Amino acid sequence: MKKTICLVVCALFVVVTMSGIAFSADKAAAVAEKGAAMQDQEMMITGTINNANQIVDKDGQIFDVADTLEGKELLTHVGMKVQVKGTVLESEGKKQISVSAYKIMKK
Repeated sequence: MKKTICLVVCALFVVVTMSGIAFSADKAAAVAEKGAAMQDQEMMITGTINNANQIVDKDGQIFDVADTLEGKELLTHVGMKVQVKGTVLESEGKKQISVSAYKIMKK
């Protein structure tokens, strides 16, 4: 009788553990799908160009500037406030913008 109870408890433990793994995999897939959808969106960002080739917006979000012709031109305006239009890609928690157009804002 004790062996049967022990086997039932162990079996329940395995079932609960496996279902937890399955639910976490579903959640990870949903998060990845949401991130992929955001990557294809063109956005407008207003921020300041810093010395590290990044745009820092008013909320403190940091966007690395992609190595494109427009991006290189934009990075010559270090310390200036700019409005940037481009496609934002996110990878490993870092955001990168591929600049399609920009304009210098007056302070």
